[in-house]
Amino acid sequence: MRRKSIILTIVAVILYLSQSFIRGILIGTLNENEIFAELSSAFLVLLIIFFLIGKKERRSYFGIRIWECDNCFKINGLLFLIPLVNLPYLLFGARINIIVAVISSIFVGIMEELIFRGFLCRFIEEKSCENRAIMISSLIFGVFHLVNIGSDPYLYVLLQVLYAFAIGIVFATVFYKTKSILNCMIVHSIVDILGSFEAEPIFAVEIIGTMICVLCAIYYYLFERFN
Repeated sequence: MRRKSIILTIVAVILYLSQSFIRGILIGTLNENEIFAELSSAFLVLLIIFFLIGKKERRSYFGIRIWECDNCFKINGLLFLIPLVNLPYLLFGARINIIVAVISSIFVGIMEELIFRGFLCRFIEEKSCENRAIMISSLIFGVFHLVNIGSDPYLYVLLQVLYAFAIGIVFATVFYKTKSILNCMIVHSIVDILGSFEAEPIFAVEIIGTMICVLCAIYYYLFERFN
């Protein structure tokens, strides 16, 4: 399964990045409206990636399944506290096209969880162990947010990297404890939906949110991972 994991990781990243290109063609060349372009491009990419995953056994292996563990409700329930860090942006943020934001956020939540928790974690685990899979995949997830350099101030980008690294540890721990990434997809999508209201980063919100996520990561890794 190792070869399958790395191939799916690479292909999923390419498809993930191509979604905005497809959306741009639909809007700029075919003159489709923004909602249709967002929805159809996201649906096309997800359709391809789920086709490539294939059989039910593989979907289950990569976490596309109902969770199972002794205290799943506790582990999954705590996840839903994480989106609260972006709640101030819902209250004080910019006006947006909420339909486009929801579609985009759900797409990002599904794809990033598949890439970084489903495929990448399994690939690293196959070569090493679960603990390294959690740490390395989370570090790569954090570094991935350096793409925001240029669009956001450097300090905010560094906070995003730390925030993403911490939340990656939480999600990866939940994946290994529950064998599922479904709730991680949901929480990830909610975080991004609330973050879509951001006009300009609020420094205090970013600091507090990052600290909360770091504390969550410490709790999940030390107290949930080994219990």
